[in-house]
Amino acid sequence: MLTKKEVKHEIKTIWQENHVVSWEDVTMDNQLSVTGLTRMLLQAAVSHSEHLGFGFSTTSKDLLSWVLFKFHLEIKRMPAWKEKIHLTTWPRKTKAITAIREFEVTDAQGNIICTASSEWSIIHLKTRRPQRLDSIKGLGEHVSGREAFTHPVERINPKVEFKDLFQLKVHYTDMDMNGHANAGKYFDWLSDAVYEIYQSNNIVFVQFSYHHECYLGDIICIQISDENQGLIRGFNLTQQHVSFLAKVEMRA
Repeated sequence: MLTKKEVKHEIKTIWQENHVVSWEDVTMDNQLSVTGLTRMLLQAAVSHSEHLGFGFSTTSKDLLSWVLFKFHLEIKRMPAWKEKIHLTTWPRKTKAITAIREFEVTDAQGNIICTASSEWSIIHLKTRRPQRLDSIKGLGEHVSGREAFTHPVERINPKVEFKDLFQLKVHYTDMDMNGHANAGKYFDWLSDAVYEIYQSNNIVFVQFSYHHECYLGDIICIQISDENQGLIRGFNLTQQHVSFLAKVEMRA
């Protein structure tokens, strides 16, 4: 009989989780919030990377950490409070300095209710500079060519005019172990902006790009564009640069 040490660790190239939509993750319309959905997806990505041996527990030993670069969501419908959902995620592709991870969410009947694609970089925690992915041994061994997210993504012109919507301050509870605002927190800011603009959060598509890190105490101005409908950005007044750029499409 094999001892625990002798039992071979089963590597899961495809990661799966079951969730029940909780009270704190639903909106006042009894739907899973965009932030709640994003939190589930990002936590699944963290769990899978830890399982594969490429997570923060490993990379931090070399003062390296994954950071989110792009995140795109297509939402067919949002589940309600207490609804059971199934989440699947896998690494799809690696490039020189970024890695792509896909997501798929289904309901209890097996219907796809959300797909997503994310692009990640590795940064050095002291210099904050991106590192080549070939520095992480074996990273490309578990990728799959399967593509879940197929929504067309447009090239956004960031040089349009924006007007101020509201300002916020990055607080202690917004921070993560990388020393910057948590990637999921940006979706709180985006959701507040969307609701202020449309009086709804019935989003069908989000195209999101992270441009610069937000640090503790930074003042962020959330802005919208009249030239490009659904275009929202966060401008860091403290550091005087764009923190994120997002494009949303609402359900008709």
